[in-house]
Amino acid sequence: MNLRSLILFRHIVVTGSLSEAANRLNLSPSAASRLLAQLEIQLSLTLFSRSRRNLKLTEDGALFYRQIFNTLNGLDEIPLIAQDIQRRARDWLSVVTAAPLASALVVPAIARLRQSGLDFQCTLHVESRFDIESKVAARGYNLGFISLPVENEIIPLDIMPLLRSRLCVLMPQAHRLAAKPQIALWELAEEELVTLALGQRWRTRLDEIMGGAGLKPRIAFETGSTLVTVEMVRQGLGLTLIDPVCLPLAAMDGLVMRPLESDHWTTYASIHAKGPRAELSEVFLDALTAHLDDQRDAHPEIAETLYLI
Repeated sequence: MNLRSLILFRHIVVTGSLSEAANRLNLSPSAASRLLAQLEIQLSLTLFSRSRRNLKLTEDGALFYRQIFNTLNGLDEIPLIAQDIQRRARDWLSVVTAAPLASALVVPAIARLRQSGLDFQCTLHVESRFDIESKVAARGYNLGFISLPVENEIIPLDIMPLLRSRLCVLMPQAHRLAAKPQIALWELAEEELVTLALGQRWRTRLDEIMGGAGLKPRIAFETGSTLVTVEMVRQGLGLTLIDPVCLPLAAMDGLVMRPLESDHWTTYASIHAKGPRAELSEVFLDALTAHLDDQRDAHPEIAETLYLI
């Protein structure tokens, strides 16, 4: 069986795109399509359903992917294993997450470790949600930090829920709703909002919560960055939905958070490749939870919106 066709199959699942998978293997789209067709013939399986040029895993395709995932990842891990040896992996921490979580949680935890006198090196990368999950599973990083649920349930990961954070409304201190202890959804529906674009996680949360109450949000501005939405709020362009995990308290100058009424929470977790974990990963997670404990103690205003699991 052609090993390259199996690697192509894996890249299609990971990227969600035949053309991107072909590009990663330096193949033309037509050559990649032929290679995929040959693989299906050899296996006597239909791996993808095809409609309007989109590829979607069939049940057989999903089952086949689960069965060969570890085998193909084992091939990918050979150069990573060599790199680990060269870099003395015991002293090297690699973390991947989204930009807001990197600023608000990961960097303070790394600083805490360094201030404790621990001698280590670290890489911290910001990736798309899909890449975070797939690259951690392939041992490209020691660990990732994400909100749940995972996007690609086919990719095998060890998931460790760490904390729950209550959804809040971010607004200027002088806003009329800042005097309220909680914000009702109908009150939020009357305000102009700044938010992420369609398809991004915070926008999806907003649409689901408002839609579930039969309300439609008044979107005034859209952006691709959570950090940009914060600055838009600071400039009085609208309110936004957020939680304490996504915003460093140092960035709250002139702003306040007020929780939404009812129980609306986000769960955050560390994710790890299946198998043994680097000892430094556990030390890092201890530092992260210690940082969160300190934040809750030092800032009573967020203590009821942030819970360690």
